[in-house]
Amino acid sequence: MVTVDERQELYTGIQSLREKQVTKGLSADEEQTLLTLLKQMDEYIEKVHKRQVNYNEEQMKAPIKVAAFRNATFIESPVKQSMVERLLKKEQIVYYDLQVTSWDDVNTFEWSFRFIVEVKKFVEKIGLGSKWSILLPVAMKMSPVDSLDKEEAEWLNLLPDPKWCLAAFNEVDVLEGLAKQHSEEMHECIIWLKEQWEGGYQVYMDFSELRFIQI
Repeated sequence: MVTVDERQELYTGIQSLREKQVTKGLSADEEQTLLTLLKQMDEYIEKVHKRQVNYNEEQMKAPIKVAAFRNATFIESPVKQSMVERLLKKEQIVYYDLQVTSWDDVNTFEWSFRFIVEVKKFVEKIGLGSKWSILLPVAMKMSPVDSLDKEEAEWLNLLPDPKWCLAAFNEVDVLEGLAKQHSEEMHECIIWLKEQWEGGYQVYMDFSELRFIQI
């Protein structure tokens, strides 16, 4: 019988490899490890929940949010301390709210995890593989409209300059033609990304949904 800790270890192991799959990529050994963990997850679900579920397919269908924002200012929002906390001189917790000048300064789009993997392969094929993780950084459970901790605010501050991202895409001759030759969905994806960067938006992917596919 799989224990709660072992089940959580399965979830964590799969999540870690999925994140690496669309950032640095997986080695042959890591791909085999992922397949093994996914098989173990299917067996666990069938044994405990009496259901046959293709966990790999469930993850592949998961919606991945692609967030884009511009004209952002991070406003400190300290958590009010109690008198005891002040007397003990405990460090005050500070959150940050991302403020923009207009709602038009925040855009979101959704792609499936399967399509993200496909986009990564396409970007590698056109010669931009070394720039992939910079062009579309990955975050776990981070929304520009939610309160952020210091580490999250710093991470968003370090997103690449949209001009640099656009210049990287413009290095590729007939990029849109290559994307259209690949598929209509890829063509729309490339156009959308270029439009965001041309508009001064910084873009990243939020993999929150992968964390919530727990059966």
